[in-house]
Amino acid sequence: MKAQTPRRRGRGTFSYNKHELYSDKLSDSSTTNDTNEEDASRMLEGRRELKSAQYGTQHVLVLADFPPSTKTIDLERLLGNFMNSGVVIRWVNDTVALAVFQTPSTALEVLNHVRCPFTLRQLDENDTLLSSIPQRDLVPPKQRPKTSARTAQRLIAQGMGLKLPHSTTSFGSKELRKQEEDRRNRIVSRQKLRDEAWGDDDPS
Repeated sequence: MKAQTPRRRGRGTFSYNKHELYSDKLSDSSTTNDTNEEDASRMLEGRRELKSAQYGTQHVLVLADFPPSTKTIDLERLLGNFMNSGVVIRWVNDTVALAVFQTPSTALEVLNHVRCPFTLRQLDENDTLLSSIPQRDLVPPKQRPKTSARTAQRLIAQGMGLKLPHSTTSFGSKELRKQEEDRRNRIVSRQKLRDEAWGDDDPS
């Protein structure tokens, strides 16, 4: 008796000696896909936890239980001079907002010194509120570069089409006005010379 060999049809090879059903293969494939999805979900969750751990929550204060009519400017007024310490207000819902500071020390100082008629507390790492807060809202605000008087004057001069002197002496609004006046006089002089060159169009 000849040994049974796989039958060939077209370009494929089909073997009938395997003790496995086609439905079993589909089941194995489905299980593999589910496992891959679970692994991807765990990896994504791990990245989120890593990012959260990078910034932590100690630099964030929770402002809650205030009237729904409260506006951002109202919360900023409440923080007063601490607004200059690097802080941004980020809303969670109509009655809950976050005050996100650059450093935990500033947040702690605000917590100890600011008195308000509603809830003011530090955001805890196990806070149930975290489930409704996007990770990007926990990122500390970037510090704004300091703008000197010289820089402000340079920006104003550029907007007016003027040039600042190269000397290190003070340059104020008086010098700007003088440059602007000289520029206007030059324009008037050029226009006058142009009119004289072309002559008067009035035949009389």
